[in-house]
Formats: sequence, structure tokens, C-alpha cells
Amino acid sequence: MGSDTITYYQHIKPIIDEHCTGCHRTGQTAPFSLESYEDVKKRASMVEMVVESKYMPPWHADTLFRTFHNQRALSASSLNKILTWIKSGAAEGLPQKNGAANILKWPSPDKIVAFQKPFIIPGDNEEQYRFFVIPVENPAPIYLRGVGFVPKNKTLAHHSRIMIDTTKRIRPFDAASVWQAGPQLEKMNIPLANSFWTGWVPGNFPLFYPDGVAKVLPANADLVVNMHYAPSAKEETDQSEIHLYYAKGKPRRIIETLVFDETWVTNKPFEFQPDTVITFYMRSPVLPVDLSLLSVLPHMHLLGKSFKSFAITPDGDMIPLIHIPDWDFNWQQTYQFNNLLKIPRGSVIYAEATFDNTKNNPKNPYFPPAKVRYGWGTKDEMMNLIFEYLLYEPGDEYLDFYGSDN
Repeated sequence: MGSDTITYYQHIKPIIDEHCTGCHRTGQTAPFSLESYEDVKKRASMVEMVVESKYMPPWHADTLFRTFHNQRALSASSLNKILTWIKSGAAEGLPQKNGAANILKWPSPDKIVAFQKPFIIPGDNEEQYRFFVIPVENPAPIYLRGVGFVPKNKTLAHHSRIMIDTTKRIRPFDAASVWQAGPQLEKMNIPLANSFWTGWVPGNFPLFYPDGVAKVLPANADLVVNMHYAPSAKEETDQSEIHLYYAKGKPRRIIETLVFDETWVTNKPFEFQPDTVITFYMRSPVLPVDLSLLSVLPHMHLLGKSFKSFAITPDGDMIPLIHIPDWDFNWQQTYQFNNLLKIPRGSVIYAEATFDNTKNNPKNPYFPPAKVRYGWGTKDEMMNLIFEYLLYEPGDEYLDFYGSDN
């Protein structure tokens, strides 16, 4: 075997470990493992197809617009290595020294909170959208260096959105259907302490922050989980958990959340007539202070087609934030910037999202297309943009924010 031969152990395994085995390993959400040479070799033709089409690893943000710290997309070099290796016969090679699998391992959480009781997922072949209320029972604020959602039914758990309520008025809706409870909650107009505290999709892992920086869980918090389960032909159960990792003492800097929602839309009304494609626009007020952005998370439902956000500085410069040219409701996630991203005082943040309410949209929940309005149900629509940020300090943009251990 020549020295130029691409082999599994020397060239391919490091790529698979970095980009694939987070999900494609025993006990995780993917339907099969890619932890060994044999696992990959027997699925070589499928691997070739999905990586060449860029269907896998799933990454929907435009990497020419902005790259991210937690980016899963393959580089051109890695993609070419995989394709060349498969076309050349998928040589195994020899195991490398220090070639152990790069399996992600997390520290033990300081506190675990879970659904109040196991939820029975009906075996009716219908998708389930449920609210779960988790009382944390914390009389004082909790400062967190990390947070992670852990589904206990990894086969059927599809995604979750986690909010914070401190009024206790949502507790009667525990395990309620989103379709039934959503309209009631909208009428009650309960002011959430945080309308998008964190979220989870397959492939998302706990988020951790450096020393001196933390998220806050306010006192007397109820975590409200908007949970989506895939259809099942037989009854199953789930009692998912949220893992909380405490910060060491009170942090010097607190992570805040900036949420764009439908009230920020500039071309109202936020509604969708049948057989139309429409773009809605949002803009922030002029920022009164310098911000350091940590992450961005766009959110739409099934009519969504594309999403873009950017900032315009007082000098007229454009700062690209995120562009998702082909929206996929099934793959929503938090995108972490490579470094703290400074947005200067006096800037304005813009967002634009296109929605397709025609029969040409295969994910349209209505056929024939019907009028759609804002709502929490998946057959309704939303347009959210969520940023995690810190108040800027000089030099933020040059910090090695995540470091080698993150």
C-alpha cells in the first residue's frame, strides 16, 4: 500500500469521529453506528451519496456567509478524502497510535430536572406536540456554566424548545397537547421570563461557557418544554431530562438573551394567504450599547423557506450573522459564533425570512393551501431570532472564548 493511499484509520476515522459519531454511535439518536471500520465500510455507498449531496452531516447555514464554532459541515478537503477513499476501495490501513475514538464525554451535572412523570407516547402513527412543565424549585437564581437537554426516548424525540415561566400559571398545562393548550395560553398572554432559553435537536449537545461567564435560571423557575415526538406505531414512554451545570460562584459576566419575535415584523400583518410566497422583515431598535454576541438561533415552522440576518453599523458596514438558504424545520439549532462577535453601539440588526404557502412546498401542512396565522402549533407560523450576548468589554473579539476544551 503506497504512502499516498487514503486509509480509514489514518485519514477517514478522524473525520468520521469529528463530524458523525456524535450522533452515529451506540445510545445516540442516529439509527446506526459509524464507530468502527466495519460500520463505515458496509455503508460506504450510502455514505458516499449523503456526503456528496451534502445531506449529511446536517448543516443548513451558508458557510460562505458566516462560519460557526459548532459547525458540522465537511470542508472541501474532508469531503474529497471521503469520496476518494470510497471510490478507491475503502482501504482499512493500520490502527494509529493515539487513534482512540473521539467520543464526546460530558461532566456529571450538578442538578438533573425531568418531566414530572413518564409521558406515554400514543401508538397512533401521529406526531405529538406537547408542553411539559418542570418546576425547578429554586428559591434563588442559579448561575450555570452549562445546560443540556437529554431525551430519554432517543428514537421518537424530534426536537424541543425550552422556555422559562416564573408565574406558575402554566403548570396546569403539563403534558397538554400544543394544539389544545396553545390557543388558551395565547389568550392568557402570560409574560414568559424567557421565551427561548435553550433548545435541542438531534446532534445538539450540552452548551458550556468559560469561567466567569454564565446563564441564569431565575428564582422560582418553571422550565416549559415544547416537545415534538415523531409518529409511532406502538406505545412508548419518555421522561426527558435537563442537565444543569453550576458555575463556580457568582460569575462576573451574565449571558443575556435578545429575542426577535413577530411583534418586530415591519411589514405586518404576520399572516399567510393561500397560494402565496411572502418575505417578512424585522429590525431591532438602534442598539444603545456595544454587544458581544455568543450565538444565534433562527426559528420558523413548516412554511419557512429561507432566513437571513445581518447588522448594519453606524459606519454603514454590514456584519453577516446567519443565512439559511434552504430552511429545514426538522434541523433547528443554536449556532455558536467562532469568537465573541462585536456589534457596535448605534448598529441595527435586521432579519428577513421567506415563507411558501403554495402547493409547491412539500412541507405545507395544508392541502390545498389555507390561510395561516401566528401560533405555537406547528401548523401555525412563527418568525423568531434569538441571540445570546454579553455586554461588550474591550478585547472581547480577540478572546480565545471557547479554548481547546470547548
